[in-house]
Amino acid sequence: MAVDRIRYYCDGKKTLCAFSGGKDSQVCYHLCKDAGIVFSAQYSITRFEPPELIGFIRANYPAVTFRRAYRRSLVDEIGYNGLPNRWFRWCCDAKHKKTPGFDIAVIGVRAAESPRRKANWRTFGRKKDGSWYICPIFDWTDADVWEYLNGKGIPHCSLYDEGFHRIGCVCCPLAPSNMRRDAKRWPKTAAMLYAGFCKNWEKAINAGGKTVHGKFYRMLEWGSPRAAFEHWLNTGMTIKAKADDPADEPCLFAGTGFSESDGREEN
Repeated sequence: MAVDRIRYYCDGKKTLCAFSGGKDSQVCYHLCKDAGIVFSAQYSITRFEPPELIGFIRANYPAVTFRRAYRRSLVDEIGYNGLPNRWFRWCCDAKHKKTPGFDIAVIGVRAAESPRRKANWRTFGRKKDGSWYICPIFDWTDADVWEYLNGKGIPHCSLYDEGFHRIGCVCCPLAPSNMRRDAKRWPKTAAMLYAGFCKNWEKAINAGGKTVHGKFYRMLEWGSPRAAFEHWLNTGMTIKAKADDPADEPCLFAGTGFSESDGREEN
């Protein structure tokens, strides 16, 4: 049925397969091949990716195009914007911009991933920017996904074998319970995050502790960048406040060019 969906909605159209390197986007990639349609696959690199994921994509999916979703180095980006947090995820904004030149995108979103995705997405729909999408495996279970991949002998990223159930950005603030694990697993990335935050801290100090809008940099309440950074690793925030959303749900759209809200239908 998933192949039939792709053929019905994508045949004869300029089709983009939003590729993240995770198991769901892998299935969509191969289903597009099974459907016999002409399509392009694209990964939007953000610099927060696990190196194992990038290596896996390059080794197994050479046809996937890497789209640069940034202008500065990671350290300079954080120095300018600050660390991404639960309310200000500039890391997502950069890669969620619409990719021009395509009529429809194939996305590996599934209802079984979370109640939020089940409520916000449909098998076929239109984004707020006017572009169309199809989620051909929207009604698939995890077991369905693994049965397809393993049944065809398709390799997967090694991080799954290490116990990672979901593969996204390193130290994603939407999944604070995983951030310290990530910092330990990828210390070089964590070091760059801290170096960038130190630059952002210095920027705040040089500005007299106030933003361009005259508001106080609340992260300075910690007294040192290290203290604020450690709090960020625990909570996904650099300020002394509790998260308003207790849900611990990482962004599964890393690398795909789509965000959680993209599937919501216009009223």
